[in-house]
Amino acid sequence: MVRLSAFLLLFYSASVLTDGGSLLTPCKVDDTECLSKTTQQFLEKTCQGIPEYDIKPIDPLFIPDLDIVVGDDLETKLHYKNLTITGLKNQQFSDMKMDTEAKSVVLQTRADLNIIGTVIVELSKIHKSITGSYTLKGTALGTSRYGYGFRTDDKGIEHYEVGPETISCQTVNEPEVTLGPELREAIEQDDSLKEKKENFKKKELQKLVFCKMVEKAYVTVVHNIRAAAKILPKSAFLDGV
Repeated sequence: MVRLSAFLLLFYSASVLTDGGSLLTPCKVDDTECLSKTTQQFLEKTCQGIPEYDIKPIDPLFIPDLDIVVGDDLETKLHYKNLTITGLKNQQFSDMKMDTEAKSVVLQTRADLNIIGTVIVELSKIHKSITGSYTLKGTALGTSRYGYGFRTDDKGIEHYEVGPETISCQTVNEPEVTLGPELREAIEQDDSLKEKKENFKKKELQKLVFCKMVEKAYVTVVHNIRAAAKILPKSAFLDGV
């Protein structure tokens, strides 16, 4: 039974990736409606990952650790552990700009995300740290910029090659942050933090944290585009390029 299941998974994966129409619908660069539909189509087909082709799961997406330096007078560092992000499979196409002369792409999507995990708040200046559970909810515009080229495989089929990406994030709303009771009580009861408690509630800090998490998550999103481009023919992505 195990061998049969593995065979069926491999057969399904191969059929999906060798038939571009099942994974993507080729669009013209300026056809926003088509690009929106094919983006959703791609996310639905790949959100659980296809290991045989190095396409990774994105919903839920697991990030084992993420460190953020706040830069305040307490030299605060936030160490996030075991982050689980949901909502990436429902991200919506927002914009795409493709420069065929410079061979560059700017792709933007909008995502409503829920993030849960643990945070260790390290206050280096006073040699103190506090730990607890953490939940964040928000909407972001994630923008990926990358170059591309072309390659022809040994069967004479032309493919895209996706270059290194640069990712940026813009919050659409105020992220909603919920601290676990153990973390909230530790902050409230610590006399050495009396003057700093409000810093943990500042909107600017929450936006910074949310966008750092979004940028980390979008690395995997672009990775999957790169992995699919290695398997699918160039014609599966865009018309007339």
